[in-house]
Amino acid sequence: MAVRKRLSKKAGDDSAAAVLAGRALAHEELLTGRTPDGKGADPDLILLLLLLACVAFTVPKTRDMLQSLFNPATPKTTFDMVTLATLSMHLAVALALPLAARRAVLMAAFAFWRLCYNGGLGWILSWQSSRHGLVALFKRRGWLDPGRGGWVYVWLRRELEAKMGPAYSFESVPIEFNVWLLYRQLVDLILLNDFAAYFFLCSCYLGSASDAEPWHAFLRIAGGLTLLAFNLWVKVDAHRVVKDYAWYWGDFFFLVEQSLTFDGVFEMAPHPMYSIGYAGYYGGSLITGSYTIFYASLAAHMLQFLFLSLVENPHIEKTYERPPLAVQVIKKSRTRRLSTMLADISDSAGDAAASTAVADNCKASIRERPTSLWHPELIVFKNFDLFRASDVLILLLLVYSVGVPLGVRWLIGHSQLVFAYAVAQCIVWILFRTLVLGVLLRKQSTSQLITRWYIKHGGDGEEAFSSWRAVYNTATIMTYGSFGLVALVAYHWGNADIGNLVLFHTLGLLLIAFHVWSSRSVYETLGDFGWFYGDFFARDSSMLSLAPPDIKLYYTGIYRYLNNPDKVIGQAAFYGLALISRSWAVFALALFLQACNFLFSSYVETPHMEKIYGTQIHRDSGIVRTVKKAVNKGVGQAVFVDEDCSNGTDTRDSADKLSESSGVAGLLASTAKPVKDMLLETKDLLSTTTARLAEKTLPAELTNLDHMGAYSLKLMPGAAWRASGKGAANKGAKTVYYLGESIRVAWQAPASHSRRDWIGMYPVTANFSDQITTSGSKGCYVYTHPDDNLLAEMVVGDSVFASSVTGVTRARVGKNSSGMIEILRGEALFSSSALPFKVGTYELRLHHGGTHAVLVQSKPFEITTCNLESIVQLLRDDNAPAAESVPEPVAAPPTDAEANALEQLAQALLTIANKAFAVTDSHTVASSDGLDTDGQIPGLRGDVVVQTDVVEPLESVQDPFSVGEVLEEKQARRIGYAIKEYFGVEFASDVLVHAAKHGATVQDVAKRILEAKQALSAYSSTSIKP
Repeated sequence: MAVRKRLSKKAGDDSAAAVLAGRALAHEELLTGRTPDGKGADPDLILLLLLLACVAFTVPKTRDMLQSLFNPATPKTTFDMVTLATLSMHLAVALALPLAARRAVLMAAFAFWRLCYNGGLGWILSWQSSRHGLVALFKRRGWLDPGRGGWVYVWLRRELEAKMGPAYSFESVPIEFNVWLLYRQLVDLILLNDFAAYFFLCSCYLGSASDAEPWHAFLRIAGGLTLLAFNLWVKVDAHRVVKDYAWYWGDFFFLVEQSLTFDGVFEMAPHPMYSIGYAGYYGGSLITGSYTIFYASLAAHMLQFLFLSLVENPHIEKTYERPPLAVQVIKKSRTRRLSTMLADISDSAGDAAASTAVADNCKASIRERPTSLWHPELIVFKNFDLFRASDVLILLLLVYSVGVPLGVRWLIGHSQLVFAYAVAQCIVWILFRTLVLGVLLRKQSTSQLITRWYIKHGGDGEEAFSSWRAVYNTATIMTYGSFGLVALVAYHWGNADIGNLVLFHTLGLLLIAFHVWSSRSVYETLGDFGWFYGDFFARDSSMLSLAPPDIKLYYTGIYRYLNNPDKVIGQAAFYGLALISRSWAVFALALFLQACNFLFSSYVETPHMEKIYGTQIHRDSGIVRTVKKAVNKGVGQAVFVDEDCSNGTDTRDSADKLSESSGVAGLLASTAKPVKDMLLETKDLLSTTTARLAEKTLPAELTNLDHMGAYSLKLMPGAAWRASGKGAANKGAKTVYYLGESIRVAWQAPASHSRRDWIGMYPVTANFSDQITTSGSKGCYVYTHPDDNLLAEMVVGDSVFASSVTGVTRARVGKNSSGMIEILRGEALFSSSALPFKVGTYELRLHHGGTHAVLVQSKPFEITTCNLESIVQLLRDDNAPAAESVPEPVAAPPTDAEANALEQLAQALLTIANKAFAVTDSHTVASSDGLDTDGQIPGLRGDVVVQTDVVEPLESVQDPFSVGEVLEEKQARRIGYAIKEYFGVEFASDVLVHAAKHGATVQDVAKRILEAKQALSAYSSTSIKP
């Protein structure tokens, strides 16, 4: 897959390297940093501040870490002294202990510091990214507040001022910057000790290699030194681009304004500091010649990739690429309101106009396009469907081609004959995939042979492209399967050295993993259209349904670094299999496959790309440009001329979520049932025992808590109660809410209650004890009366702070109580992510002070569904405070019964989808003047009050069935479940995700539901609820 694979699904994708550009420094001048604030302000004004970026400060210049730490003339802080002391301990261990003890201690030290890096720092950064956790901790404790910090404040301020120098002013920068400076000290401590432990560990293994020839040792050491030098260059060049701000993860704390030139090592590989920036590990392994060092280095590198995948990539995505769903929904809602308040601000009006244009310019109905947009076709084995004939036939072909020869070999023998057959079969499939299909594809490029053939025989372009995809995918699967058969038949190690055995298998598996990563990166960049050579069949998006809106070259994703990754690294797995099988024949076959792919690229893809895209094609890849620049800089003159000017951006690598299906034989199923029952009984026993033990270890403050009778929970009426038309609920009747409906709860507590009290929602069977909660809330909880300490962690879209005080009364609690006490009345709202989106019977539990000790429980209530006619009327009235965000769409006049049914179903689906997409928009106001009080309570007036709206993003049935052109997996599961419960039709979540990805609207999905109901109505008693 050559240049054509640079066809991108989205023209606006940002690169992972360019994402770091948002963090990096291009110049030495001082930068402007921005920290989102606005606590206590009107939410519309908060958005305005964010849009205009008004909360700014000048970022002071930081000192070089190595110079400030190791330069004797530089003043040393307490953190510096601790770092130097721990480094000295490693040196003492390396010099004082015997060899065996030295190796054990230093290996343990390296493991400890590596876990501190990837585990400890990773957890802190993840906490900071998701909840502003580290900054919120300092705010709660007041450690950087002169009024509350005490000696801690004095000490921390002295440390920071000594570290930063006289140009730094502690008071002139926000708390986020000062917390980042303190976090840097922790990073320096861990990273330097991690390096020292690894360096001294390697020194313990010097001379442990046994080389057969002197020149073997020379090559090994020379290779190791080369990798070390390359590693040093990567780190230095990366720091040149990103400087301290990105080096120390500054954008987890604040953002900076800057323009930069993104070049150098960031054009060679994605995330170079984590990928090729660890080449020194393998250089150390070569120099020492130790398998122990190699596997320790490999494990550390894998931990670093986990850190990248679990911590860095999610933060990069939500900060620079695609904001979280809550941010998109709330921004869209607030922008609409702002556009009416500030008509003179063109940006706000432009955003509102853009959001309207999305609905106005929707693609043609998805039902007017191929069913592949609802039922995605096979891509290798992704989207495999056991009930689709073509998928089953491919599976049978693979089993027949691979399984039968293996069966013959194991049952009868004839290993040489089977091996010859496997090689011949693999060569046939390689030639078919590259030669035969290459000729057809070249004819398609020059004369549209395949399309003309289908038109001649009654088909069209869509059918031609669909058939081509099936044939090409089958050839790809069989090429991989037949090659795997060759490697399996050739696999033989005999009495080989165990060290070589493990090493070759490790390297082979790494090459296979690298192949999988590169293939996924290619597919993520191209999508279905580019993966299957779609531009051979279409020149614009109107010709094929899978075509992107703008067919042009984008140097994004892996194509930022390689012009043709498939030709260069696309056969890594085959060489990995050659290493694992230890077969020269397999290696020769891998070379043959790569040669065929090279010819395919040169004579089929490249001519087609040059004919279509012409000057858009880059002659030099990012790696080639970087090497040329390095050579030119090294010799002091222009040895190479850069032919291209890189103008592409890069897309972060993201892993596909592959779904797997497996069947279980009847015998195994009958055996598994009693085992499952036993496990469930064991789980119940453990839960009961845990509950009983927990009852005996209740928090001491609960046993001494006064006025327990003052706590209460009361469910407020919902849509079902309003629909009944009764003035009050029947006594003893179960309270009912509809699936997706927000649930409001009235709570009551003494004025002296803990500000960390919280209400959780649980299935009635989830907990065995009434005194303590033993099961997790799964995010379905709300704090009753959050204070400044809790609200410091509030982020956009939070649903856990949707509660505040609404009034104050004085009452006598208990019959024997003397005197009146102050009782707070409040209201909590369970909506969006705080709702259990599942039918069932639930209860609410009020817990004390951040613990799981139960103060009071609510009566059980039921979450159920209503009939189709009532969905819009009942559920749309649910969010009256935010009704302006979901205006009533204008319905087209019905032409017949089917059109009327479709319109009714589409309106119901719009309401349900809005419940799944709903976001809680909570904000604070610094006044409680509106409280209904019958007296003055010291400290209550001026208290922070949380105001909450439930924002729903969709406005009409013509809106895309997504938010921001992406339907997240969580929302897809919610909507799929709601469709099943309300309409009786079950859709897999990946089907909804795929349809939304290709522009399906709410009305398109409603059409699909109606057609499914009609298809099933004759054979099932299930129907849309009357």
